[in-house]
Amino acid sequence: MGLFRKLSFRFKLLLAMMVVVAGVTGTTLYVTQTRMQAAYQKLFAERFTGQIAVFNSMQEARLASVKAKCLEMCQSVRLRAALEEDDMRVIYGTAQGELRDVLTGSVKQRRQLPPALLVRFIDAEGKELTPPALAGSGLGMLADREKLKHQFELVGKSLATGPVQQVGYLSLEESVPLKGKMVERLKKVAADQPRPEVLEVIVTRIEDIDGEMLGALVLGFPFVNSTERTLTDYSHIKSGMWLDGRLFSSTLAAAHEVEINTNMRTLMEQKSKEAEGTFNVMIGGEPHQVFFQWMNKDSNFPPTYQVSIYSMAEVINAQRDLSWRILAFGTVVLMGGLILSLLLSHGFSAPIRDLVKATGEIQKGNFEVRVPVRSEDEVGKLAKSFNEMTSELALKEKYRAVLDMVADKDVAHQMVHGQMTLGGEKREISVIFCDIRGFTAHTQGMDPAEVIKMLNEHMTALTKVVYEHNGVVDKFVGDLIMAVFGAPKSYGNDAYNATRCAVRMIEERNKLNETSEHKILVGIGIATGEAVAGCMGSADRLNYTVLGERVNLASRLCSTAGKMEVVIDEATQTKLGELLEVEELAPLKLKGFSDTVKAFKVTTVHSNKPN
Repeated sequence: MGLFRKLSFRFKLLLAMMVVVAGVTGTTLYVTQTRMQAAYQKLFAERFTGQIAVFNSMQEARLASVKAKCLEMCQSVRLRAALEEDDMRVIYGTAQGELRDVLTGSVKQRRQLPPALLVRFIDAEGKELTPPALAGSGLGMLADREKLKHQFELVGKSLATGPVQQVGYLSLEESVPLKGKMVERLKKVAADQPRPEVLEVIVTRIEDIDGEMLGALVLGFPFVNSTERTLTDYSHIKSGMWLDGRLFSSTLAAAHEVEINTNMRTLMEQKSKEAEGTFNVMIGGEPHQVFFQWMNKDSNFPPTYQVSIYSMAEVINAQRDLSWRILAFGTVVLMGGLILSLLLSHGFSAPIRDLVKATGEIQKGNFEVRVPVRSEDEVGKLAKSFNEMTSELALKEKYRAVLDMVADKDVAHQMVHGQMTLGGEKREISVIFCDIRGFTAHTQGMDPAEVIKMLNEHMTALTKVVYEHNGVVDKFVGDLIMAVFGAPKSYGNDAYNATRCAVRMIEERNKLNETSEHKILVGIGIATGEAVAGCMGSADRLNYTVLGERVNLASRLCSTAGKMEVVIDEATQTKLGELLEVEELAPLKLKGFSDTVKAFKVTTVHSNKPN
């Protein structure tokens, strides 16, 4: 910071121009990249939404005829009666007859849906109804899988109040190997069809004539996501299905699925079946953005998510290209700015030299100095403002001379701001006179410098107490302090402030006596009433003070006060009332007063202030 202050104005201007251009360039880069990312994010989200819509429409078209056939069969009177009587042969025999096209795969049906690999019935409790050993039926597939039994129970219970039909997905990972009739059935699908990894399951509720649930039909097909390869071929979007903690995809290599599986598991553990979301992942050393959405929220099957993976390489390349363009443009602007700054700084040099020279004159106390106004632009306005400033400084110097003639800071503040009437005004005040007892005897033979040191210590401590109680120190006369409360400003409880201040002055003096070399005792007098307050003195020297009978009375009461005593007049005692505890003194005959004066010695000042 110290080095920067020593730099020339021209160099600072050049540096400022560089900082501004660099700041604008950096901000432009940040805003542009942020908006580009937001635009691509929106584009990817719209593509993903479209993909979900395509998947749903294809699913509906693929399953519509089978769902209708299942509904028709589940309304069969014969099937209902067999369920009520637990006749497994009739139940599964009906299914074998009614769903023959679904089980074997007709030519028309095969274009949309492969042959069914799973046919099950469950009761109203969701328990599996074990099929009989029907020759050639193929109905015994995966009958002992605990995983399927558990899902049957969940789905069966939800069917009692949920929709009549549900569609869900079950993974065949680590399932019982396919064999026998199942292998033959799978061969009917297509020559290039791989072993199925996921079953697409349709569950249809069976009700009696009163609408009570008797059970449900569970029908499962090997799932083939035909949209994956199409999206990859035409838009380079990779996709898949996330189920049972892993991703099933025909467009991603198995090694690349690991990162997606890890991130998806973490998200599911943290957010517990998040409906949709997105995250970034590195695949093959290239950043990708992954979108996912819950496909079967209305079923009790395991949560299945449609997942789309978008490469961010195009976005990053576009951002990098744009960044280089912005940086190149910023460099050109920076060079132009530097040249312009050199030209402008040359024009600023002369006015600034004038200002520097004039500032030196002001430091010497010459407030009459002026600088030439060379133009009407900002530099010219600066020169004009500088000249106005010197005029104001000259005026403030006069104010400072006035302040030197005023002792108290509150008085000085009000005089400068025009809040005081010069010449005097009547005010309701309380006056304190505080005098050192035995001062002459105490200082006899003392070195004058030591006397001044003692008085300075004494006056400093007691003056601080006066200020703490909103008082004004009127003057110091030898060893005497005169303080005024209620002028030039009243705080509404001036008599209380004065009395409380006097007691605190006694306490402060006692405290000071414990550590000071000089043990001093004081007497204090207080009087309250009307007085004239204002600036008085000569043309060369002014002093703010108060005059009047109450001031004289306070001085006389101070003279009569004993050591470390506070004596107040009747007006002060009347104003404070129960806030004081006092001892009434014998009527005093005081100089300058024709009648005797009633006075009181203060013993206690209560802490509560008057209303």
